[in-house]
Amino acid sequence: MKNWQLNVQPVAWLILSIVAASSMEFYVAKIWSANQPAQFSDFYAPWWGAHEVFLHGRNPYTPEFAHEIQTVIYGKPAAVMYHGDPAELAGGFAYPLYAVLLLWPTIFVSFSVARVLFLIVSMLATLASLVLWLRGFHFRVPPVQLLTLALLTIGSFPVLQGLRLQNLSLIAAALLGLSLVLLSAGHLTLAGIFLAASTLKPQFTIVLVLWLAFWTVSDWRRRQSLAWSFLASMLLLIGGSEWLLPGWIGYFLRVVQAYRQYTFGRSLLDVWFTPRAGPYAAAVLLVAVLALCWQFRCHPADSPGFLLAISIVLAATLVVIPTLAPHAQLLLLPGFLCLHRFRSVLWRSMRLARLSLLAACILLVWPWIAAAGLTLAATLLPMSALLRWWELPLYPSPLFPLAILLALACLIQTRTWPSSQDPGNLTL
Repeated sequence: MKNWQLNVQPVAWLILSIVAASSMEFYVAKIWSANQPAQFSDFYAPWWGAHEVFLHGRNPYTPEFAHEIQTVIYGKPAAVMYHGDPAELAGGFAYPLYAVLLLWPTIFVSFSVARVLFLIVSMLATLASLVLWLRGFHFRVPPVQLLTLALLTIGSFPVLQGLRLQNLSLIAAALLGLSLVLLSAGHLTLAGIFLAASTLKPQFTIVLVLWLAFWTVSDWRRRQSLAWSFLASMLLLIGGSEWLLPGWIGYFLRVVQAYRQYTFGRSLLDVWFTPRAGPYAAAVLLVAVLALCWQFRCHPADSPGFLLAISIVLAATLVVIPTLAPHAQLLLLPGFLCLHRFRSVLWRSMRLARLSLLAACILLVWPWIAAAGLTLAATLLPMSALLRWWELPLYPSPLFPLAILLALACLIQTRTWPSSQDPGNLTL
């Protein structure tokens, strides 16, 4: 009887993952993006930026350039109230110029081909990131369970939103994951190169780079290759961008300032403590996180302590950076795997640890439950009625990074996790 249950359980989880992913895909395609222009794509701005920078030497940070993108995406330029209105740059090129260096191969194909390639690469990169993180945490995953995890990952709202928007967050998160797994495998030079490449989304890496600087300096003789490869790669990226467009950093900073205005760029702390007090709350939180992680600065990169520190730093990043976009939450993947790996440690700990773990699990599964409910309701109600409930799966989304952060902080306080040599069985 027990063996029968062991054989049936993975199949049951696989079926459940298919239902969850299918429901979420229906929700994203038919409800969440119902009023989105058919030609909408976050990928068009960086693709057009790379195209025009390389082929015509243009400055992609100008309002005129943004108007061209707005016309393609929305059918006309954005309405502005006055000259210098941040809306002039809405939807324009808002990346470091070296993002065009990474997108250089796409300028030789049409946008319709480039966006298909982007979707394929994004999906493969996301799946590869999952596999790499599982390897980094020393999980042994049977094929059926790996397929289940792949479906749940691709079928999660953050990934499906990123794919629907065609946002570079998926690529940046995959590059960041690759760099950290390379680091845990001892390939410090390659890790530094991919870490530099992941800064095409600088908000994803700014806190992590600070922590890795502390970690590197704590054992400079053995870890200095990470610093030199990262600095050399950044110098090449920034220097190459300066050669393409002198003074691009000033243009980019002006676009970043406008970006926060026209996208309602607020962090969870800005919402709770007001935009004026939010940065101070973020500073306090980051100091607290770095203090929690300080004990791991001497740990080797393949140790559970190092991976725990990385996980909590990435979770803190999503709490403090000025975005509430769910597609950025792919950075929480190592944090969730870390909690799953050491869930028994947390559950045996204090009540706050158990509550934080339970909250993280509820916030994780709620979007799938709500999406399944809306999918089921679609068999009985007209789509117009469902559109009024489009926010239902997203209500707890801003709290998810905070729940992961709190649970990881509780895990650090327990000070009892297995050694790096103990492989874990990922059971669902």
